[in-house]
Amino acid sequence: MIVRLFALALAFAMSTATMRAQEVDRTLPSQLSAPTRATLERLIDSARVAGLPVDPLYSKVREGVFRGADEPRVLAAVRRLTRDLADAYSALGDSAGAEEIAAGANALRAGVRPTDLSRLRESRGRRPDHPLTVALVVLADLATRGVPPAMAAASVNELVARNVSDGSLLSFRQNVERDLVGGRSAASALDARTKAMIDDDRRRP
Repeated sequence: MIVRLFALALAFAMSTATMRAQEVDRTLPSQLSAPTRATLERLIDSARVAGLPVDPLYSKVREGVFRGADEPRVLAAVRRLTRDLADAYSALGDSAGAEEIAAGANALRAGVRPTDLSRLRESRGRRPDHPLTVALVVLADLATRGVPPAMAAASVNELVARNVSDGSLLSFRQNVERDLVGGRSAASALDARTKAMIDDDRRRP
């Protein structure tokens, strides 16, 4: 269990490091036409002025070009992501960091409501400055694996309100996903694993 949990945490840390490394590569692929490049530059500049993280937008462009998407599809994907980032920023507040906003956008794309992100922000309890990045990643992962987003948000929100650690949240996600693979219903898995995590929290001194 400890080894698997460490592997999850390491994978998350590596993805975060990759995101940070990409910050210096704010260039658009040369394959794009001049009009498309100009439109993308305007979109990205507007996002930057609005306080949104722009590295995910550059990554989305590179992803589209790598996959052979035509330029209208690339532009549409960037516009959708910009809206998701803006909605996540609005829900999480001005103090949210770039990684939190990006993770929040992923959660929204997975079906989580902006109001659930706002509740998560308000539930940080004794750790108001603690980043919500891991909680948002867990929330998005559960939603993309078939857990109803509202149910996933309620469970993660309760755990965040109880100040559980990021490592415990990763363990919670792993256990719920294992239950789902084993045939347990989402409602049953969430209920049992949330209660178990709360009981563990209560037993801590």
